[in-house]
Order: sequence, then C-alpha cells, then structure tokens
Amino acid sequence: MNISQIYKFMKRFFLILFLLPYTSYCQIDSEFILQKPFFDQWSRYCISKMGCFDLTLDSTLAFSKNGINYYDDYYYLYYSYGSEYKQLIDSIDPAGIYGSMLYNFKNETDNSYVVLWKMEGEYNPFFNAYYISKRKIVKIGEWGMTVSNIEYYGEYCDYAIEDVRIHQRHNEIELSFLKNMNFIDLSKDIYNEDWALYKAGELIITFNIVDGALRLIERNE
Repeated sequence: MNISQIYKFMKRFFLILFLLPYTSYCQIDSEFILQKPFFDQWSRYCISKMGCFDLTLDSTLAFSKNGINYYDDYYYLYYSYGSEYKQLIDSIDPAGIYGSMLYNFKNETDNSYVVLWKMEGEYNPFFNAYYISKRKIVKIGEWGMTVSNIEYYGEYCDYAIEDVRIHQRHNEIELSFLKNMNFIDLSKDIYNEDWALYKAGELIITFNIVDGALRLIERNE
C-alpha cells in the first residue's frame, strides 16, 4: 500500500468516525407520523396488517336487588395482534360521550405506534393514549385537552389531532402541542376541575417505554 492509498484509507476511516455519532443520533431521534384512519368495520380499527382495535358497547351487571338485575353500559376497547385473542385494553362509561375516534401515529423508523382514543364530551374532548410495539401495548395516560376557551368564549373547545406532535428520543416518547391549550391530567383529577392553561410549546409530556414513567414538563418559552 503506497502513501496515496494510505491517505485515502485514513480519510475514509476518520470520515466514518465523524459520521457515526450523527448516524446513531438519527436512529434514536424519530417522529411518529399521523396515519390516515382505516376501518374494516364500524367497530374495528386496524393500525397495521397485524394489529387491530375493536370497540364494543356492552352491558355489565352492576348489582342485583330483589331478584332483579341492574346493568350498566360501557364501551370496551380491545387490541389483537394477528390471530391472537382480543386483549381488553380499556373501558369507559358512555355517559356524556357523544362520539369517539381512534387516531394512530406510526414511528417513521420502526413498527411502533402511539394511538389516541379521542372522546367527544359536552364541552371538550378527552384523550386516552397508548403505546404499541407489535404484541405489547401500554396505556400512557388520560387527559382532557382543549384549545383555550378564552379564545372561543365558552363554546365547544376542540383540540385538533393535527396539532399534536410526537417524537421518540432514546427511550422517551415526547408529546408536544402546537396551539395554546387547556390541559388536565385525569389520572390525578377524576373530578375534572383542575385545568391549567399553557401556551403553545410550554407543555411536554414524556413517557419512558422501558419503565413506564410519565412526566409532565412545563417550560417557559
């Protein structure tokens, strides 16, 4: 090997060393892209060829009195992967719910997803969030989210799915929001009273896919 060949080899070697950290960073910093909704049936929603959700409205026994059974209606959300049995993921009382829709965000680098179950309430929507990686599904959280009701003078305050951004950085999934919003963590306030107002970009929700830790990060722009 002559001096010219050695020089070219060393040049390529150091170029690879220089690009390696950048390549590794790109592999672990990815975005979940909102997908077009697809329904096989009115009650079945598939996020891929293998993974599907089923939503049913069923009655469950609430209590019995004097030989009479009393039932309550609930929405039940199931998830199945391929030919496996349907796994019960969640259930909600349909009282005060006027419609619902499932939205899925697919990771641009692998076959993982974040799914938002949006439920329309009387004044605002509520969201249940889930992380899916093939057969594994984990519930991330339950939130109330609206655009600022100050801007809409007390009318119905929707929060558009298109204004949610989801990224993965290492083992952390981050949800951020493009518009001013009112927000409440329903897992901590079941009475739906302690709403907080955030400007666009002020609130970041992070979810660790390894240990399931959920954090709400407030930052001033």
